[in-house]
Amino acid sequence: MIQKTTQLNVVDKCGLWTVNVFHLYKGGFRQNSNSGDFVKVSVRKTRPTHWLLKKAKLRGILIHTCKEKQRKDGSLISFKVNTIVLLKKRMTPRGKEIVGSVSFGNKRKKFTKSFQTII
Repeated sequence: MIQKTTQLNVVDKCGLWTVNVFHLYKGGFRQNSNSGDFVKVSVRKTRPTHWLLKKAKLRGILIHTCKEKQRKDGSLISFKVNTIVLLKKRMTPRGKEIVGSVSFGNKRKKFTKSFQTII
């Protein structure tokens, strides 16, 4: 589960390394978000020659959370780090490819070509 001021790692290859969450979508008084939800983030750590500066505001979708998630068949799935994919417009990722695995619950229509592996 992700709260405001949480540090997230970026898994798409767009030149950003770390971002900070400052807004959770789906309700004004929302306290936390799970994987598959949209969040608004600010840039904290970038590649030195990248054109996006710190404190730039972007939108993204959560991919992995450290909180265990139970599947329909009863098995548990958990990841070691909290990760995010940054978006340009609607559901198009900012980077050209996404590194790492993505759970089946996060798979969306326009994202299917971007994912390399699906657990």
